[in-house]
Amino acid sequence: MKRKILLLAVLTLCLTISLDTQAQKTQDEPIKLALAELQAGKPAQAISILTEFISKHPSHVDSYLLRGNVRLISGEITGALSDFNRVIQLRPDMGQAFYQRAYLRLLGKDVPGALQDLDTAIAKSYKVDAVYTLRAQLRMGQSDLKGGLADLDEAIKLNPNNPQTYAIRAGVLILTEDRERALVDLNYLLTWYEADPAKRRKAPQAEDLLVAIKTENQAPGDVAMLPLVGNAYANRGLIHSFHGKAEAAISDYNKAIRIDPKNMWAYFYRAKELEGRGDLEAALADVNRAIQIDPLNGNFRVEHGVVLTLMGNKKDAQSDFDMLLRTDRTTWQKRIDERLEAARKKP
Repeated sequence: MKRKILLLAVLTLCLTISLDTQAQKTQDEPIKLALAELQAGKPAQAISILTEFISKHPSHVDSYLLRGNVRLISGEITGALSDFNRVIQLRPDMGQAFYQRAYLRLLGKDVPGALQDLDTAIAKSYKVDAVYTLRAQLRMGQSDLKGGLADLDEAIKLNPNNPQTYAIRAGVLILTEDRERALVDLNYLLTWYEADPAKRRKAPQAEDLLVAIKTENQAPGDVAMLPLVGNAYANRGLIHSFHGKAEAAISDYNKAIRIDPKNMWAYFYRAKELEGRGDLEAALADVNRAIQIDPLNGNFRVEHGVVLTLMGNKKDAQSDFDMLLRTDRTTWQKRIDERLEAARKKP
């Protein structure tokens, strides 16, 4: 899916280039030929055409920009980086080039460099929602939730019709315990998803390239959207659980699991709800499923031990707890004690 999005981005670039003035028509012709090769699934030929053109026009910015994108699609990271560096050398005011170089830096795991390029892209007035969304995710990865949230707010101002951004922001709002705002975002996403299944859940088929790109951005194909929608249901269920709405919570967890059977958090959250109402067998089955998906998650192991304790199987429960205590006694003992106390207080 990421490869397809990049391809559409390249095609958009070419479409913009092809609308240049009549004076540029001769120089733009090789770019159109490269685009045709790319559309035919022949990126190597597209690169060859652009390379030959660049040898004759070494200062043609759009050619480097296009070749950099094609190289990126083809997995030629070093060549793509060289092209974007050349674009920045020729046009240091082009924010788009800094954004695309940030993506390359990210592929190379250079997060500080990627953040610096995104800052520069924005400073040079390349203010599109994708730039802010990417920077938000990098900031969140560095535990800067406040900065990430500010970027997501800005991304939604720029493009208020992209449900994916609402889903990401909802996750941040849950982490900051702003559950009411998170619920608004999740309801937006899930209402969008449920409103028109025939149109919303299919990959774009539009003949018009720009329409296809818009659909790709706002409603990627079914497979790509499922984990995101599943997480949205799981997160909304978590908010319902916090407010004591057990039935609404379980309903959302059920939907999350039906949409994405590998959503370990939906199993985990549902296990806690089932345990709270005394359905221990079902709770144990759910937490076992969560552990199968992620055997190293300590929170799942704590819940497994809690359910076993409530079922009277203290020996196996202690085995779960001992496994965690051997890694970090202070942290896990505190968490185990808190969960056991909370579980025993439930009616």
